[in-house]
Amino acid sequence: MNLTLHLLPGLLAAAIYLLPMFLLVGVVLLYKRYSRKNRLSSLGEELLPPAGFSLQQKIDDQMLDLIGLFGMLPMMVSIPPVLLLIKEKLTQQEAEAIFWYIAAVVSLVAFIYVSSKAIKKLRLLDNLKLGLACEMAVGQELEQIAQTANAPIRVFHDLPFEKFNVEHLVITNKGVFVVETKGRSKVLLAGKRQARVCVENDALHFSDHFETQPIEQVRMNIKTVRSWLSKTVGTDVPVAGVLVLPGWYVER
Repeated sequence: MNLTLHLLPGLLAAAIYLLPMFLLVGVVLLYKRYSRKNRLSSLGEELLPPAGFSLQQKIDDQMLDLIGLFGMLPMMVSIPPVLLLIKEKLTQQEAEAIFWYIAAVVSLVAFIYVSSKAIKKLRLLDNLKLGLACEMAVGQELEQIAQTANAPIRVFHDLPFEKFNVEHLVITNKGVFVVETKGRSKVLLAGKRQARVCVENDALHFSDHFETQPIEQVRMNIKTVRSWLSKTVGTDVPVAGVLVLPGWYVER
């Protein structure tokens, strides 16, 4: 009973401190649920997506998560000392030094935890933005080729398949081309930008690392698109793959 009475001021303070936040989250969730249930977009669902559409959606989601982390950081850091101060006011007793030390440690741990997650989100956003810029650049180039070519060429972007998207699909009278774009930042070595990548043994060899996943992904995309087209049209359709690294000079 004494323990309950001792903890009651702290629990009451926590409830007062956190209640507005939970109310705000509840209002936002109810609004989103209501808007999705009672409102429909004026655009049709059969619109073809532009280049980088799925990446833009990922960027929007990550930005919302980052905003949430920035809002969470001051709250997480300030909760322990604020609870102690409120408890002192309610009980008219000063908290022992050990509790302030514990509050400081908890606040520090919360700061490190939320900050590390925010930094990871920022790095991911940088990679997503680079990928989006590269996909849009390749998409624009493909559209220019399609407009100026003598033979008819159709270009489709961001086609959804199970667990992945085909970034660009080019259909010509010679066959179908699956185009995969990879955006990679250039590193500085001795103050000079390294812009060469070597293709060797089914791997991309950059100046500071090598990758095998992009080439494997292109081959998987070729297999998936070929199977899909064959089932759709009832005959085998030749499909080739192209891996594009915007801004890089490729050596074979």
